[in-house]
Amino acid sequence: MTSKRNYWNALRAGLTTCLVLCMQFAFCQTLQTITDKKDILIGEQIKLTIKAPLPLNAGSLTKWLVIPDSIPHFEIVETAKPDTVNFKDDSKAIQQTIIITSFDSGSWTFPALPVEFAGVGGQAAQIVNTDSFVVNVSYAPADSTNQLRDIKPIIKVSVFDFFWLYIAAGVLLLLLIILLLYLYFKKKKKDAPATAVSKLSPFDEAMAELKNLSQYNLQDAAEIKLYHIKLAAIFKNYLGRKQGKNLFSKTTGDLLISMKEVNLPPDNISELATALRCTDAVKFAKYLPLSNQSEEALQKIKETITLTEHKTQNT
Repeated sequence: MTSKRNYWNALRAGLTTCLVLCMQFAFCQTLQTITDKKDILIGEQIKLTIKAPLPLNAGSLTKWLVIPDSIPHFEIVETAKPDTVNFKDDSKAIQQTIIITSFDSGSWTFPALPVEFAGVGGQAAQIVNTDSFVVNVSYAPADSTNQLRDIKPIIKVSVFDFFWLYIAAGVLLLLLIILLLYLYFKKKKKDAPATAVSKLSPFDEAMAELKNLSQYNLQDAAEIKLYHIKLAAIFKNYLGRKQGKNLFSKTTGDLLISMKEVNLPPDNISELATALRCTDAVKFAKYLPLSNQSEEALQKIKETITLTEHKTQNT
C-alpha cells in the first residue's frame, strides 16, 4: 500500500514538472525579442521590441520586464510605454519598444530581461527571460580609395553695410528725443499759472486784492475755500514779485524759508505760519473755519505784507 502511494506521488510530481517545463518552453517560444539591426556605427540607434503574446491557456502576466537604470556598454535613448493588443479570440499580447545605442566600439551582449507570468493550476509564477543578443559597434570605415576631392569654388557672399542704417536710426532717435523734450516743456509751460503783468506795485496790487476778498460770503463752503485759496495766492504773488521769483508752486514751509530774507520778528513769522497753515487746511483737508478765523488769517497776511513792504523800503 505504501509503495503504491509513493508510486502515485512520484507520478504526480513528474507530471507537474513536465507541465512546468512545457509552460516555460511555451512561454520561451512566444516571448519574442525583435531588433532591427545588430551591427551599428558608434551612436547609431537600435529599435528593440519585446513582445509577449498571452494565449488563452497560458498564465496571465503579473510583472512586465523591468529595464535597469544602466546597462554596461549601452545607453537607453527612449522607452515607450507597454502596449496591450486584444485579439478576436479574447487573447492578448503585450509589447514594448525600447531605443538603445552604444558609444563603445566592440562586440557587446545586450542582457536578457525578465518577464513574470502567473502560474497555471496553482503553480508558482514563471519567470521567462527575453533573448540576449550581441551587438557589434564599430567606427565608420575609413576611405581607402585615396581619391582627391575637388576644391569647391569660392561662393560669393553679399555683405550688407549697416553703417548708414545705424546713422539713420541715430538721427531718428535724436529727433524723437527732441520731440519728447519739446512736448514736455510745452506742457510744463502750459501748466504753469499765468502771471499777468500788473501796472500796480506789488504792495498796491496785494492790498487791492485783499480788499476784494472782504466781499466773499464766509458762510458758504464753496466761497470759504476760494477765499483761502486766493488769500495764499495773493501772498505768494506779492512775495514773488518782491524777490523776483515764481513762488506759486512753493509749499508753506518754502514760503517761511523765503521770509528769512525779510528778517521779520519771530512773532510775525509765527502769525504768518498760522494763517498759511489755515489756508492749507481748507484747501487740502476740507477744513471749514469760522468766519472770524478766516478774517484773522486775512488780517495776519495783510500785516505781514505791510511789514515786509516797510522793511524792503528802508533797506
